[in-house]
Amino acid sequence: MAHSVIAESIAESIAESIAESTAENLLDKLSEAEDYLRVQPSVSSKILKQFLAQIGQLSINEQLRWHQNLLRASIALNQMKQVEITVRAMLAYPELEQETDKFVSLLSSLGIFLRRTGHPHESIWLFNCGLRQPIKNKNQKISLLISKGTSLSYLNKNKQAKDSYAQALQIAEQKNAEVFISAIYNVLGILAIKEEDYPLAKEYLIKALQLSQRISRRSGQIVAGLQLLRLSILDNDVILYEKLHYRISRLILASDNEVRQAYLFWIEKAHQVSKGKELSAQEQAELLNKLKQIKSVSIGLYFQLVEKLAQPLGIKSLSVVNEFSDYQGDLLNYIKQCKD
Repeated sequence: MAHSVIAESIAESIAESIAESTAENLLDKLSEAEDYLRVQPSVSSKILKQFLAQIGQLSINEQLRWHQNLLRASIALNQMKQVEITVRAMLAYPELEQETDKFVSLLSSLGIFLRRTGHPHESIWLFNCGLRQPIKNKNQKISLLISKGTSLSYLNKNKQAKDSYAQALQIAEQKNAEVFISAIYNVLGILAIKEEDYPLAKEYLIKALQLSQRISRRSGQIVAGLQLLRLSILDNDVILYEKLHYRISRLILASDNEVRQAYLFWIEKAHQVSKGKELSAQEQAELLNKLKQIKSVSIGLYFQLVEKLAQPLGIKSLSVVNEFSDYQGDLLNYIKQCKD
């Protein structure tokens, strides 16, 4: 009998040791996935999916963190089905209501994704819900305000968009949050281009570029640089184009981001046409293929190119009417915290 008790005790001890070792391994995998998230979201997604069935060994907070990173990776990869699966999984945790930062992150991520896929109304609903939460992290509030402003600008509610950006900028300047300040200048510049206030757009975008350079933020440099290159075409500013093209194109080609490379391809062809080149049918077909690639990831980037650059490039069969639609899924019904 004594031997049996001792054997059971040893077995339990071994099982606990194995569980602890596995949990520790899972946390290592989670950290690895987080490291890859910004540079190679596909690797991050692969790691997180591979070990997803085992995360019950982690604490609730760690499980939510796992899902949160999978959600971000899925959004970066434009994987709608996985986005919905992960959101449902997170909403199934009763503890999520107590984890304000993770709940707000879910609302923000899902809102960005819905806007990119052509549902700005629903995205604003999510951003507003996030802003109503007891947010302690000011960075989250800034992000929500920027995202809300961008969705409003999609709907041509430019005054409301500027108000949202202004609120975000005020908080960002109080915190001296330079990453956010550069991001806000970027979106203000994009909005000024839309309103054809090119001098103001140039002022905002140059500020964004210089600030991103100062803090060595490559992504911010690429966003501002691409918009300045687009502006140089629209404003016939050859000097601006020549000053920026080499440096920005090198950053984009090194980024391994196919959508940004496709956007650059459009800008370069527009520049060639502005100098008198006639595009071949093959080049125009390639432009259309690149545009489909962009549209599948971001309706906003698609319209930036179509509205002003398509016709001069000889591409006239594209719709310039905002193709926004109501979200047809039932996912939003499960976010009970956002019901009025």
